This record gives sequence, C-alpha cells and structure tokens, in this order.
Amino acid sequence: SQFLQQAISQDGMPPALKTVYQTLHAVVLAQQGEVEQARNELAATEDETASPWTRFFHTVGTFWVEAELDAETITALSSIFMAARDARQHWLALECAELLCRAEQETPLRRNYIQQMQRDLGLVPFTARISVEEPWRRRLRALTSTAEGLAEPPSSASKTRLVWLINYCYDRITILPKIQKLSLKGVWTEGRPVALSRLYTGTDIDCLTEPDEAIRSALERRVSGYYGVAYEFNMERVLPALVGHPLLFLESNPRIPVEIVKGEPEVLVRETQGGISIEFQPGSVDTPVAVIQESPTRFRVVQFTEQHRRTARILGETGLTVPASAKSDVLTAIAGLSSQMTVHSAIGGQARDIVEAAADPVPWVHLLPVGSGFRVEMFVKPFGGSGPHLKPGSGMQNVMAEVDGTRLQTRRDLTDEAVRARAVENACPTLAAAVEGDRQWYLQDPEECLQLLLDLKTLQDRNDVRVAWPEGEKLRVTREISFESLHLKVRGKTDWFEVSGRLEVDDKLTVDMKLLLELLQQHRTRFLPLGEGQFLALTRDLRKRLEELETFSEFRGDRVQLHPLAALAVKDLAGQLSHLDADAAWKERLKTIQEGLKHSFALPSTLKVRLRDYQMEGYQWLARLSSLGIGACLADDMGLGKTLQALAIILRRAPEGPTLVVAPTSVCMNWLTEANRYAPTLNVISFGGGDRETLVGTLGRMDMLVCSYGLLQQEAELLGAQRWHTIVLDEAQAIKNITTKRAQAAMTLKGQFKLITTGTPIENHLGELHTLFHFINPGLLSSRDRFNERFALPIERYNDPDARKRLKRLIQPFILRRTKAQVLEELPPRTEVILQVELTEQEAAFYEALRRSALERLEQDDAPAAQKHFKILAEIMKLRRACCHPRLVAPDTALPSSKLELFSDVVSELLENGHKALVFSQFVSYLALIRELLDNRKIDYRYLDGATSPRERKKEVDAFQAGNGDLFLISLRAGGLGLNLTAADYVIHMDPWWNPAVEDQA
Repeated sequence: SQFLQQAISQDGMPPALKTVYQTLHAVVLAQQGEVEQARNELAATEDETASPWTRFFHTVGTFWVEAELDAETITALSSIFMAARDARQHWLALECAELLCRAEQETPLRRNYIQQMQRDLGLVPFTARISVEEPWRRRLRALTSTAEGLAEPPSSASKTRLVWLINYCYDRITILPKIQKLSLKGVWTEGRPVALSRLYTGTDIDCLTEPDEAIRSALERRVSGYYGVAYEFNMERVLPALVGHPLLFLESNPRIPVEIVKGEPEVLVRETQGGISIEFQPGSVDTPVAVIQESPTRFRVVQFTEQHRRTARILGETGLTVPASAKSDVLTAIAGLSSQMTVHSAIGGQARDIVEAAADPVPWVHLLPVGSGFRVEMFVKPFGGSGPHLKPGSGMQNVMAEVDGTRLQTRRDLTDEAVRARAVENACPTLAAAVEGDRQWYLQDPEECLQLLLDLKTLQDRNDVRVAWPEGEKLRVTREISFESLHLKVRGKTDWFEVSGRLEVDDKLTVDMKLLLELLQQHRTRFLPLGEGQFLALTRDLRKRLEELETFSEFRGDRVQLHPLAALAVKDLAGQLSHLDADAAWKERLKTIQEGLKHSFALPSTLKVRLRDYQMEGYQWLARLSSLGIGACLADDMGLGKTLQALAIILRRAPEGPTLVVAPTSVCMNWLTEANRYAPTLNVISFGGGDRETLVGTLGRMDMLVCSYGLLQQEAELLGAQRWHTIVLDEAQAIKNITTKRAQAAMTLKGQFKLITTGTPIENHLGELHTLFHFINPGLLSSRDRFNERFALPIERYNDPDARKRLKRLIQPFILRRTKAQVLEELPPRTEVILQVELTEQEAAFYEALRRSALERLEQDDAPAAQKHFKILAEIMKLRRACCHPRLVAPDTALPSSKLELFSDVVSELLENGHKALVFSQFVSYLALIRELLDNRKIDYRYLDGATSPRERKKEVDAFQAGNGDLFLISLRAGGLGLNLTAADYVIHMDPWWNPAVEDQA
C-alpha cells in the first residue's frame, strides 16, 4: 500500500499509468477490509473517455473489490470486447470475455472465443486467476477479528475448511465437497474437490466439523459389477444434514452462500364458493424427503412420514372440497391431523379433544448465519417458542398444531401482528435501509449487523421482540455505554502525564483504559470486539471523545502517556468527566498554562518602533508562550511584520541569554538592518568568517547571532553544542524535509524558547507540519509513523473532518496566523519588503569576469568623453542583466539564477495564501525566462509588453480582473502608466528602474 501511494504521488506520471496504480491501491484497501475507501478511490479514477486498456483495467479492479459488475459496466465491457475482437487485439478481447463470464454474463459467443484463443494461440486469461471475495465478508472478517492476545492463535486446522457446493436441477440437489485454504492475505482459495472415496473414510481430512460429519455419514459405498465401487449420498439422510450448515455455496458461483432450512408439511383449509377446500402442501410426496426452492439461494427441506404420505394421497394433488354444511366434520378431521402437521384454517370453531390457547403476537427475529453474514427473518409463533413459526399478519387466522405432546388450537389477530412487526421495523433503522422481501432481510455491512443487535436488545428488554439463533447465540452486544461510565485517572510524571482508567460496562464487566484505546486504534467503529463473540457498544459521543484521548496519547509499554502540552487539547474533555481522579501535578500544570496565557507583558523600552495593534497581539502571544517555555509558529502573511514581532520578543528575552536567528541568505541582511534600526541595544553579529568557534563560545546576554541555513548545515556541531536562550528560524519551510541535512542540523539546536516564522499555511502540508512542530515542541505530534496513522492518512486520503478538527485543536494554541485581509484597516497604503539575493560562487565568478572585461574594453577605448559615457552605461546595463539571470548575457550558459529561484519561492508563498501579484521587469527577455519558469510549474498568468496591441492589452487586463490568472507579467515601460489592475494585492519588481517614480506608478 505504501509503495503504491508513493508511486501515485509522483509528478509527471502518465494518467493511464496513474489510474492503474490507483486501481491496484483500491484493491489493496479492499483486501484490508476498507471497502468504502476502495469504492471511493475507484469512483475518483473512473473515466469514460480513457483508453479501452485503461477502462478494462479499472473494471478488473472494480470486480476484484465488488465481486460483481453492474449492468452499465457490463455493457461498457461488452463493447470493449467486441471492438477488441474485431480489431484482432486478442489479448484484450480474451480478458474482457473471461471477465464477463466471471461476472455471470457467459454467452456461447464469449465462451467459444475463450476456448478458441486457448486452443489456437495458447492464451490463458489472467482474470481467470482472480480470487474474489464478497466485500461484506472481507469487512465482517476485519470487524470480528479481536485485539492481539484476546484470542488464541489459529490452529492449522482453522486455516483449512470443508465447503459444500450445491447444484439444484429438476427438484434435486447434488453436492460437491471442496477443501479451501486461507491465503496469507486472509482470503479463502477456490479450493480443490475432495474425492468421495477419500471423504468416505475421512481419516486424512483434519478440518471436518460436527456438521460436516453429519453429511459425511450419509455417504454410502456401493459395489457394482465384479470390481466396480461407487460412492454416493443417501439423499434421505443427507438433505436433513444440510439444514443449517454455515458453509454451503452455489456450485455455479462459489462466492454466493446458500441457505438450507427445515420445513414441514402443512394442511390449508379455505372457504370457497363451492364449500370448504382442504389442501396438502407440498403437493408431491413421491420421495421421503422433498427439496423446495424458495429463492435462488434458499431451499426448504421437508421430511415425510407415512402419515404425511397417507394424508397427501387422500387429499390428492388438487385437494379435497366438501360442502360448507360439513364444517363440524372438517374441524374434527383437521383436529386429528394437527398432531402430525400444522393446520392453517380460515374457518372458526372449536374442535373436540383439542385445547384452545391464546395466540402470542410478539414478533420473533431469527438471525440466520450465512457464511459470515446475516440473513434476518421475522416470524410470529402463536403457540410460543416450540410451535410453528408464521409470517406476521399473513396467512390464516386459525392454526392447529401439536406442541410438546398437546394438540392446541388458537386464533391469530393478524392486524395486531402486523402492527407489532412494523413497530420492530421502525425501531431498527438498519432494517429500513436493507433490501427486504416478505419480512426477510440480508445485511451486508458488518456494522449494520451489530447495530441491529443493539436495537433488538433494547426491544428485548421491553419484551417487544424475541431473538433466536438457529445455531446457538453467535454474537452478543452490550448495552450502549455512554461517557458517564468512563473513569479516568491522571498522574504527573517527570516530563509527561500517565493516564489510566476503566470503562464500567456492568456489574460484571469493566474494560481497562489501555485495552480500550488499543481496540479503538484497531477498529474504526463504535462496536469493539471483546472476544468470544461479544462486542462492546459505545455511544457515538463516547467513541468520539475516546478517539480524542487516543489521538493525544502515546503508548509506552503498558502505560498510556500524555504530552504536557496536549493538556490544552484534552482539558475540556477531562473537565466534563464525572469520574476524574487527577493529581496536583495535573491541576498545577493546567493552572500555570491558563494563567500564563492570560498574562500581559510590557514592550521593551528600547524597541524603537510603534507596533500596530495586530503586531502588539503577536508580541503578547509570543511573550506568553516563551514565558512558559513553549515553542511558537508565527505564520502571518508576507509583509505583515513577522521580523518586527520577532525582534520585539528577542529584545525582551535578550538580557537572559544569547539569541540565534537562522534565515535564508536573501533575508539575513534584512535581519541585520532591521535589528540595528529598531533594536539598537542588541549586539547583532553576522555569522560568517573569522574564528567561529571562539565567537560562539563568547556569546552572552544581549547578543544576537544571524546565520544562514547554509552555514547552519556546515556548522551544525558547533551551533548544536551551544545552549541558546532564544532560537528563531525565519522562513522555516526551509527545514520542511526531515531527511535533509539542513533539517537534521536544525533539530540539534537546543534552546529555552524556539520560534519559527513562515508565510505559508503549514497546516495544509502535514508532512512539513510534523517536522516544524518536532522542532518547536518535540513529541507533541508523536512519531512520524504515529502522526501519519492518526492524522496524515485520514485527512489526506479520506478527507476525515474529525481527524482534521482534532489536529487543529492540538496545534492551534501554538500557531498564530493573520492574513492581509484580516488586518487591512491597520496597514499603510503600501508596505515594502526588500529581499536581498546573494549570488552563488558560479554566478559571482561569471559577474566578476564580465566586470573585468568591461573595464578592459573601456580602458582601451579612445572615444570622446561624451561617446564613452554611453558605452559606460551599456556596460553597466550588461552587468545589471547578468545579476537578473546569466542567460540574459550569455543565452547558451547553463548557470542557474539565484534571483529566479527566490522569485519562485516567493510566488509559491503568495499563491498558497490565495494572493495575486503583478510582476514587473524592464527586460522583456527576462520576462521570457520568467514565463518559461511559470509554464514549467503550470502556474496561470497573463502577459503584456510594449509590443502588445491595444486590443490584446485590454483583453489581458479584463481577463486578469475577472480572475483568470494568478500573476500578471508586465514590461515596466509598457505597464508603468495607463493600467488599472485592482485584482492583485502584491507587486513584485524583478529589477530596479532608473527612475523610482516609474516604480511608484507601477
């Protein structure tokens, strides 16, 4: 799964290949029991315009996940088959034909084509090897697997099973036994047939169960001729043995389970125009045992006694009709029959020698295991649990039967039965959502099965329903446990809090907190398996609150730990508990944090600038967190003064120890300038040449060392050995990749207070978020694997809103972000940010060579002073162009441009924050290189220069104003005047113009 995710996330992958990887990923998810997520992923990759090969592969994935294909997909697949066959693309046509046959769409044309390809070309379709499993079976298997250690490991016998494939034809059943093995993926194989001679002895078959033995015992050995021996089932004995067996499947489609139930003969008495009709059902009694097909997958087995056959012969296949005047004789006759079979009568009256009983109208719900799923049926049992079961509100009012040796008669209230049955249905929403026919349902979703058991338990407690399991009770669900039953204990340790507790289910059952949280990790449902077929039912509210606690906790051996800063996230939950046992350390920690976050701090008197209101709020926020030793992330928009706010908190903390500021090279000069201007009492030092070790070793109070990320990486050991009072990482996205040496160097830094600044909304990039928080507040977001499991995968793959809310609650106290729109009223008309660009060694050497060549040419030039003046300007212009990009001077050079790289970073930050920008340059050729960069990054932009016609110029401006384009590239000469572009909120000057007034106009 992880490999497929990495492949899918690669840039530049062809769409068709990406669809293949996404389809395979959906199949993997389905095999893990995550069927809904697999379906979502398949739906997201479905493309009717894709190539036939891509659509075919997507259909294979769909079949693998769903174990069937819908009518629309079958039609599309059939079209691909016909087109591929006609185009002689035999491999594709063969696979389509096989897949259609597997999806129960076999036709002579398709089967003959498959056989022809196998015979003529030796082709064997790979789709024939796909072993599919019903989605509900996968999910139920995943749901019912208990936590590790709760159940004994499976024995070798449990990894094999004997299944019985059923074929029904001409009122007869044939049986084919197969042994299946459980694959490493947890899927049962197609199985291999078991010879009846081997089954007859049964000595080398170690997976025989008690129901299997009952079937095997019906196998008989017959001798025919001198040497001939045959084995066959005695149908009179085997059919009753099949009743209730959980591993019966259709021979024609071994994935579909079969249900065989016990039936009994019945006598129906009706009033007709000709008198009274008496019928025997079923009509034919030619064999001792009859099989009646009720549906394609459900059969009823009826055994006949001699009395049954005699009654059937007397009544005949068409029944017996007697005059209405013979009513009393009929009552006498059917009263005698009631000792042998159930009698349903439409005529009332009391027969002799039969006891009148009150009818029981309470519905019974039968939960019938089918494979690993449930078929649900509703009945009434007018005579109680031992009598016949009938459909509620259906059939005849008068019923006669022998129950526990006593002949009984009762009169049903069909209306009352129907009302009670509807009340049960209304109280069980899962039944309303399931497919229903004649008060029979099939529940495919495992959680629906457990929810039904929970709903039925409530009705049972009120005696509104009774529940029966034909094979004994299979699953049990506790009552719904609410938040009130949770008991929590919190104890302070050295660097963390220990959490323990229990959930009280009833007087006999309590669940330990650690086990409860482990079950929550393993089963993303509110029904948690406790073993032995029992499930713990949580209310949705309790499930949500426990998920919060589990999210913010960490397992250490047999203990559950809570990070001290996570106390902010769980304090509300803990405060609402009725049963909380917290020690003084917990209460003191909460009190300290809460009081610290309310404290107000004065600005340092030596700060030579007046902060705007939002900047003052930022300073107070930083001062509060720093006083508590808690790391912070200042993520204001570009241009809102993050450097100034950081300088204010540095100045406050400087008297207590040295400060380290790490910034991109392009920003280091700005830090030096602003610190000297606004915080002159700081001793600002640029980390560069000289004796660096001595410099770092002598740093003390009021010292602020400004260092580039490049030097941080080079001097990681030196800087990491120092204990800093304050550390600031500016543009901290520079360490977003934890695998880089730069990020690893940053992680070695030790400081009492750590601050990162960034203009990028880091919560949108979860991998980066974890790295940055690991720097400022280590351990708060746990390990990267745990973080991915808790947050990254649920949010990025499934867009889980609850996981997103929990993450926000955890990190929100430590991130402060304001956008320009939020503080617009406080901003001046224009804010200027100057970004310094330091040339690389290669660029600097290139520039120096140009400069020397210019000097040599000018020294050798004997032109008059007036002419030489223009040549000097030309050389200066050439040097200016080289600073923008070496290719503006030497088009064939492979040297990169530091300025263009910085421009790319700035654009990324602006676009991630939803801003639009105008980009000016005096060089049209430079704009051409910028366009090349934007095209490669697929960034939408508009463009105009001096050559743009007035008509095209208006078209570009209107498009940008209408929202079409994130950037507008403009030649400074062409755009300095006459343009009104209000859609942009940032202006980027790529190179300074001779006349500042032109820049101001832009």
